[in-house]
Amino acid sequence: MPENEKAKKSKSSSSIVKNTLVILIVTFVAVLLLAVVNQITLEPIEQAEVNARAEAYASVYTDAVNFSEVEDSKTLLENSVTLIENSNYAGCTIDDVLAAEDSSGNIIGYVVAATSPSGYGGEVQIAVGITTDGVITGFDVVSNSETAGLGAKCTEAEFTDQFDGKTAQTLEYSKTGATDDNEIDAISGATITTNAVTEAVNSAILFYRDSFAGGVVEEEETDPMKQAFPEVDTDSLTAVDVVETDSEDYIIDEVSQAGDLGYIITVTAHNGYDGDLQIAIGIGNDETFKGFSVLVCNETKPLGGQCTSEEFAEQFTDMKLGEVTSVASGANKDNNEIDAISGATITTSAVLTAINGAVEYYTENLSGKGE
Repeated sequence: MPENEKAKKSKSSSSIVKNTLVILIVTFVAVLLLAVVNQITLEPIEQAEVNARAEAYASVYTDAVNFSEVEDSKTLLENSVTLIENSNYAGCTIDDVLAAEDSSGNIIGYVVAATSPSGYGGEVQIAVGITTDGVITGFDVVSNSETAGLGAKCTEAEFTDQFDGKTAQTLEYSKTGATDDNEIDAISGATITTNAVTEAVNSAILFYRDSFAGGVVEEEETDPMKQAFPEVDTDSLTAVDVVETDSEDYIIDEVSQAGDLGYIITVTAHNGYDGDLQIAIGIGNDETFKGFSVLVCNETKPLGGQCTSEEFAEQFTDMKLGEVTSVASGANKDNNEIDAISGATITTSAVLTAINGAVEYYTENLSGKGE
């Protein structure tokens, strides 16, 4: 090969190597600069995302100067799935959590967003603020599809303001006027919406307690027989032989004598919406109902499942013995009436079958024998 051609080839190879090195250096510098810029802008971007989320929740924690991401929030939210599934609020979800800070950057509480699937029109998402001392600072409905003029009233101040200042414990609702610290007034004509909101809030409270308040304290289980007859020492109950009945609608499972106070009758009705419904009813020798409890219930949670609530049970307390009926609303205990469970006519009917079965059994087999 001629010398001049060798020289040209050598020069060409050298040029390629040089150009390649230049490209590599430029690429390296560009990547380095991009990484630096990304690092510089990452924190403001993340804070902007937090601020955007906080804007939707700000009304529930007005004392907060700033909101920040909770450490390990992703893990906490992932763990909440099992927590909620194992609670009384299965089906609900914990959607988000942010820390609320004061002007010095100290964490003063948290905002938790949760969703219940049990609204009348579908999902109801709420946000609730809770201080580090466990006090609710505010509540708001973030999204809902409830009926205008009824369930949609869950967004109105008359309803939302009830949560302010309450202790972060399990909340209940009352259709007759809240009297206890853990109660709120239900939305008139919208029990299903009220129930959905309440279970979403209770899910958020459960998450708060589990994640930030030292864990969930297991609530002591209530003795269902004690609920059926609060005046009785359940250890002193004595079994009474059951007289067989010929009813196809219910069966008398057990009868227990409560000393000289009366009886507890356990009944299973076969006409529940989702199968058998078993209840226990206390009947005093003064021929009044002493209490009511549900032992077995397979009813739909936000509907027929309301028969397990304290509010529903209280309707029977001190009611005179006799046939019990239901009305849509405004029940008169003196007339042996209870309020039907909204949206759960079949479950209400099953409860009445069991109660009236117990009344019939008591009248025919027990009346006057315990005195």
